[in-house]
Amino acid sequence: MRCFLATITALLFLQISFAQTDTLKKHKIDSLTLKLEQDSIHTFRFKKLRPYVNIDSQSSFKSSNHTIMGVYQAGVIVNEYHTFGLGFYNLTNFSKNNTSIDALYKVKQFSFVNIFYEYFLMNKRFLEIDTPFEIGVGGFQAQVNDSASNGINISKLFVPLGAGVKFIVKPVRWIGLSSMIGYRYIPYKQNILGYAGFFYSFGVWIDFRQIYRDIKYYGVQKKRYRRSVNSILAN
Repeated sequence: MRCFLATITALLFLQISFAQTDTLKKHKIDSLTLKLEQDSIHTFRFKKLRPYVNIDSQSSFKSSNHTIMGVYQAGVIVNEYHTFGLGFYNLTNFSKNNTSIDALYKVKQFSFVNIFYEYFLMNKRFLEIDTPFEIGVGGFQAQVNDSASNGINISKLFVPLGAGVKFIVKPVRWIGLSSMIGYRYIPYKQNILGYAGFFYSFGVWIDFRQIYRDIKYYGVQKKRYRRSVNSILAN
């Protein structure tokens, strides 16, 4: 009888010990899960301000006066819907060397800077629609092609105004295709080169912020969580 009672007591003790161990493991795993959730919230948190960088090219619709402008923009995105920044535009070497902006002129330099504002009209998972507006100031230098002019150089300042609609298709959260159509206006007396009019652009859109987030969460935080859980369960 005493042997039977001793056996039952030992079994109960082992059961209680295993139950305590399982409870301790569950408590540790729950703590790790809570920590992962907190890390996820911090990684994907909303930011009132974040940087904006864009490198693009814009082409005119005029077949007889085709120009390609290199576009370089930097700014800040406010509350995810408003982008403010500065841009620099210059005529590409292709346009300078192969396409005259105007038959009367050989362009040597053509560039301008602007301030721009862009509103996120729609920002969904697979589609984003933005409406950019800009105002700038620039200048150009050109050589008159008329043989009677003896290669006279001219220069002029101009003030471009522009607006457009940009579409971004995002099959993947961090990469997609971008297209834009817009119109740029230059007052008549400044528009000696015929640069004003409709323009378009196509390009690749990359969200480096989302790349950083995914690497940090899936590549670092979640892997660390799984290693810790496996270590707890193995002991």
